[in-house]
Amino acid sequence: MGFFKTLFGGKEETSEQKEEQKEQYNFEVLTYDAMQALHIGKTDYAIACLERALDIRDDEETRYRLALAYSQKDDLEAAADEYHTLADMAPDNAAYPLAEADLWFQLEQYDKMKEACLRALAINAGLASPHYLLAKLAKVQDDLPTALDHLNQALAVKEDFHEARLLRAEVLKNLNRLDEADADVDLLMEAAGENVSDDVLLLKAQVMAAIGKTNDAIAFYRQAINLNPFLPVAYLELSSLYRKTGCGSDADAVIAEAIEQLGVSPEDAEKLQQGEGIDMEEYMRNAYNVLNPYQLSVKL
Repeated sequence: MGFFKTLFGGKEETSEQKEEQKEQYNFEVLTYDAMQALHIGKTDYAIACLERALDIRDDEETRYRLALAYSQKDDLEAAADEYHTLADMAPDNAAYPLAEADLWFQLEQYDKMKEACLRALAINAGLASPHYLLAKLAKVQDDLPTALDHLNQALAVKEDFHEARLLRAEVLKNLNRLDEADADVDLLMEAAGENVSDDVLLLKAQVMAAIGKTNDAIAFYRQAINLNPFLPVAYLELSSLYRKTGCGSDADAVIAEAIEQLGVSPEDAEKLQQGEGIDMEEYMRNAYNVLNPYQLSVKL
């Protein structure tokens, strides 16, 4: 073979070139197999393929796919670490530290989350998302003024940032700045139209109740419940509102509805009837898992 290459002016491949071609072939096969595995839900196999591919060549796209695969497997810490590495590989891409920050928040690794948010802002000071994430962090840490400051900055950049406006309305409500909270909720409702979500309706009900507009609050609680029957806090707050206004029978009716919808035990049902609190969030999860029509393995 070497003779013919020499005869016709070609050069025989070196052993190094052959090895490079072999590694390139293996890399392409591994990344292809990984994508096919992810497509059919074989996440562990996909991760193994991607890790092996990265041993051959450290590639940004492949590492990004690995981060997604870790997230799909619910290994959030590994996914966050991959996004951190990606941020080092592409220091001008703010999407990577933002993805990392979101995962650290879910993992309650707040120092790492803040560091990633600040890294994204250092790349692009005009981004809204880092301020939204920092506001979520401040709210968790019960620093409402700082949360409000970040939300104001986020909305100044992106006025139609739904999640930021919803969070700002909640923060304003908690700061007892009810008129401002109501204005934000009204903007959300106007933008959503007929597709308004249960969380917006619930917040509107809470603001109305805090302002003292009881009838409006009751109406919005009922809308939220009609839209999402698995909304424990709406039942409890609506029942409490009825009791405060002396409508005991209506309060009992709401609790009876909650018991029926959420699958409350007889013992806890009695507590609810007496106005005592129970862990309704737990009952919401249990009710969903019992009703799970497809018997999926993942539970709430």
